[in-house]
Amino acid sequence: MMRLVLSQSRGLRFGSFSAFYCAQGVPLGLLMVAIPAWLAEQGSTAGEIGAYTGSIGLPWALKLIAGPFMDRFTFLPMGFRRPWVIALQGGLVLSLLALAFVGAGYEAGDSLVALTVAGVVVNIFAATQDVAVDGMAIDVLPENERGRANAFMGFGQVAASSAFGALCGTLLALAGIAAGAAACAATVAVIFVLTAVLRERPGERLLPWTKGDASPRTSTPHSFIANLADVVRVLVMPMSLLAIAFELIARLRDGMAGPLFSVLATQRLGFAAEQSTWFIGVVGFVVAALVILLGPAIDRFGAKRLILIGLFGSVACHLAAFGLLGWWDQTTALMVLFCVSALISQMVFVSVIALFMNLCWKGVAATQFAVYMALANLGSSAGGWLLAAIGDHLGHTEILLLMGVLILVAAGIMLFVDPEAHKVRLNRFEQLTQDAENGAHRKAEQRRV
Repeated sequence: MMRLVLSQSRGLRFGSFSAFYCAQGVPLGLLMVAIPAWLAEQGSTAGEIGAYTGSIGLPWALKLIAGPFMDRFTFLPMGFRRPWVIALQGGLVLSLLALAFVGAGYEAGDSLVALTVAGVVVNIFAATQDVAVDGMAIDVLPENERGRANAFMGFGQVAASSAFGALCGTLLALAGIAAGAAACAATVAVIFVLTAVLRERPGERLLPWTKGDASPRTSTPHSFIANLADVVRVLVMPMSLLAIAFELIARLRDGMAGPLFSVLATQRLGFAAEQSTWFIGVVGFVVAALVILLGPAIDRFGAKRLILIGLFGSVACHLAAFGLLGWWDQTTALMVLFCVSALISQMVFVSVIALFMNLCWKGVAATQFAVYMALANLGSSAGGWLLAAIGDHLGHTEILLLMGVLILVAAGIMLFVDPEAHKVRLNRFEQLTQDAENGAHRKAEQRRV
């Protein structure tokens, strides 16, 4: 019987990690695309939908909490991260089935509290699985494969969220939330089977009760708490703080965009929920595929330059939407504008990921990057809550203008971000750290003598 071992096959690594990211994208398509569009069709306001999306997105902002527990508690005979991935994918399947149970009794006009709580539970498992999968990738992927692997992983998540946003949009229209959640649970269950039949390294156990031993190459890294001082030092560097401020403001706009666009599509343009979700799904899939090609451009021209081009392009899209007020009944113009905006947003997203990677110090890169991503997700949740607070008091055009202003402010902050100056500070910090470690070793040697 052929054994599937991640460390022994590049194709298996790329395929498996893409599948793991698909498992995260599946519930996102249901929770963040299909259900908001369906709620808008049922008559929910932008504020109500914003409160829902802001709340269910919170686990993605708090996922960093799971890291220290995964570092401290593991079952090495089955691999360093694989036991966590198996457990969390199993929990994701069960939580989606629970969402199906909750959704089976939901009717238009009902309170969103139970639906929101169920969505939060689903995202707790999806977000913590993301932490486990990233840890497995860092542990198993060779450095010269990580760039390509990240491209495939990112595409897997976007492709799954787009496809299931479209599919669940149709299922919700035909049979309600229960059908969409059940379809998601079945898909994640298939990926769960893949996780159950592969190993990280040869000789490890497939299941707790089977034969196998911990790989001699598997070791527990330093805990998050042990690295906390270094993480704080690099996070408070000037360029790092500017980048965090930029991303929080930019994601504030993104958190407002999803619910508002769902309401505009259904309540202003008259689209059925399944029509809008299919359109968003197809556009998202195509855009994600196109943006994969941007990798060489980011390396050649620099992430900051592409981010600024995208940000000012996004401001232009918001102004164009405002200028097309008299044409809002001409859906073709707005659909083209949405496609352009989606392409710009994905370009900015990929470029920001590259920028944050370049801001990380190799000594604490994984934890530092996780902090950046957690804060970015917090910005998205805050955007949903902001829309919940102002959505019933401002018109759609005023909200669009506010979103444009937020992007303009974010662009202004990005102008002051200097990756090269940050690199100089990191090199200086690394030298000081190395000198301190060498001094400690010399003192230890003197005491032994």
